[in-house]
Amino acid sequence: MKHTNKEGKGDMDYESILKEQMEKLNLTELEDIMEDAAEQSNGIFSALSADEIVQSFIKGEPLFDTEILLEHIWDVFLYEIRAGLVLGVEIISICIVMGLLKNFSNSFGDKPVSTLGTVVCSCLVITLCLRDFMITYESCLGTLNIMTNTMQILLPILIPLLISIGGFSSGGVLNPVIMGAITIFNTVLQKFILPILFISSIFILINSLTEKDYVSRLAVFLRRAALFLTGLAVTIFTGLTAIQGLATKTADGLLVNTARYSVDNFIPIVGGFAADSVDMVLSCAAVIKNGIGVLGIVIILCLLVMPVLKILAIAVIYKLTAVLAEPVATKQISASLNEMGSAVITMAVVLGLCALMFLIFLTIIIGIGGGRLWN
Repeated sequence: MKHTNKEGKGDMDYESILKEQMEKLNLTELEDIMEDAAEQSNGIFSALSADEIVQSFIKGEPLFDTEILLEHIWDVFLYEIRAGLVLGVEIISICIVMGLLKNFSNSFGDKPVSTLGTVVCSCLVITLCLRDFMITYESCLGTLNIMTNTMQILLPILIPLLISIGGFSSGGVLNPVIMGAITIFNTVLQKFILPILFISSIFILINSLTEKDYVSRLAVFLRRAALFLTGLAVTIFTGLTAIQGLATKTADGLLVNTARYSVDNFIPIVGGFAADSVDMVLSCAAVIKNGIGVLGIVIILCLLVMPVLKILAIAVIYKLTAVLAEPVATKQISASLNEMGSAVITMAVVLGLCALMFLIFLTIIIGIGGGRLWN
């Protein structure tokens, strides 16, 4: 009976310490971003707070129902496909007119009129594709900026928590490394990689006006170069961060365990109780750090899911339209539509790699616990 009371008191102390530490944190801005991100996900994700995540950790409950989550993602993807069908129907209609003009010119021998009509129809297709691609491009840029802003809000919260549980070396090293990586990567994406993708798409559309492949290989080369640069940047930044995290994690663990040993052995009578109290406080701080880190992961996923689903739906429309347009339109139009689908997929991959890098950063911070906190 005595053991039960002691355990109950320990649980109560644990919860009171968690509550007290959570109240000291200013998470209003982060939770506002969570609500906006959940709303942007079109109901795929529900809004969560750091307190709800921490409570789920303690109770061992899942944050989401995986089956329902996948069902919502599939429903949203089908909805985006249906919304994108308008673009496909418009392009196919223009391609049919182009095919009719070509047949009439063969029948009546009026080739200049047919050529002029084909050019006009090709310009209409280019206009539709360019308009749609600009919307996708702006959506990608906006998502990138919001994810970067989220990381810049998260780090000033997570790094002090990491330091408070004994991660002095990790916090001191990872904060400038991750902040520098985020700033440089965001700049590289906005100033170089995404503009390269945009230029390659312009080249693809321009090539559809001619019967010869003047710039198609250049467009493909630029697209692959953008994807290679993105992968290289993600590999370098995440690799350096992971190595720094591993190198400092051992030193932090040694520091925390040494401090605990000193409190336990050099403070007479109450040293053991003091060491246990320190363990409890550090454990609570670690749980809060991990909860906020998971909240950041959920926000990144919420921000990522809708743009990626829209981009993939548009890519599917481009690919299907290219197949349907091949019998009625010119070879260049069909090939350009297919390449536009590949360019849009590349943009989704770039955005996904950016989110992956941010998720790896958060996972590294979550994985650093400042040494052995539990006995």
